[in-house]
Amino acid sequence: MDAPELLTVTCSDGANIIARRYRRDGRPRLLLSHGNGFAIDGYLAFWRLLLADYEVVVFDLRNHGRNPLHDVEHHTVAQMARDHGSVLAQVAAAFGERKTAGLFHSISSIAAIIAGELCKTKWDALILYDPPLTAPQGNPLRDGGQGIDDYLANNARLRRHHFDHVEELARDYSARVGRNWVEGAAQDMAQATTRPAEGGGYELSCPGDYEARIYKDNSRTESWLALRSLQQPTFILGADPEAARALAPARVGPAAAAAFGLEHVIVPGTGHVLQVEKPEQCVRETIRFLQRTGL
Repeated sequence: MDAPELLTVTCSDGANIIARRYRRDGRPRLLLSHGNGFAIDGYLAFWRLLLADYEVVVFDLRNHGRNPLHDVEHHTVAQMARDHGSVLAQVAAAFGERKTAGLFHSISSIAAIIAGELCKTKWDALILYDPPLTAPQGNPLRDGGQGIDDYLANNARLRRHHFDHVEELARDYSARVGRNWVEGAAQDMAQATTRPAEGGGYELSCPGDYEARIYKDNSRTESWLALRSLQQPTFILGADPEAARALAPARVGPAAAAAFGLEHVIVPGTGHVLQVEKPEQCVRETIRFLQRTGL
């Protein structure tokens, strides 16, 4: 894998986001980001399979991964949506305009949806991986989605923050959320989501209080209704609602897609972090949709 070109994106409130470009002259551009509490390098098993055919630009959400910590009061879904607009515009200004698709997992996919509403962000295509959509008032799916956000927020506040070795967090991932991830992904994610701590050891790049704020904010974000603002071809690739321990996004996604006439495909046997459970299948579905849209 060639060394990437780095770009520091300045967001509307002064926060910085580090974007990395893997250059492929003449190829369409893909911008990728990740889920709450994670970091994009933890998805390496997925996005490295796109490098041969596309120019890939990866970035961590604010206050995640490689990015410096910024004001917690600005750590909101709406600000992440504005950040998407800043990244898209500044990447184009720095590296040139070209056809560009956004490939976003979980909360970064919600930010992409809200960016269409707040910023009129214009992608040539969007692929949303298991978006944790909030169903509208009166829809029976709403309570389940808000319930899981409350549960995850409480877990985020209580989770371990400091580690003597990165491998300790990798073992935690392998025993819980990452039990079905491909080999090496738990270590990738542990390295991507930690930074050296003052006094030794490692700490989470995104503190638990920051992570919890986003879960709570997502439960109040009317993302299902915001789907109507999207102007570009949009595809949802979802987790399996029949899988063991399936989360609310796997059930809400198909219903929302049907309501707005969007294509939705389920990846059988996968949970919420489907891109690192079945990366090859997710890449095949991704490329199929991109080629159909001319990218």
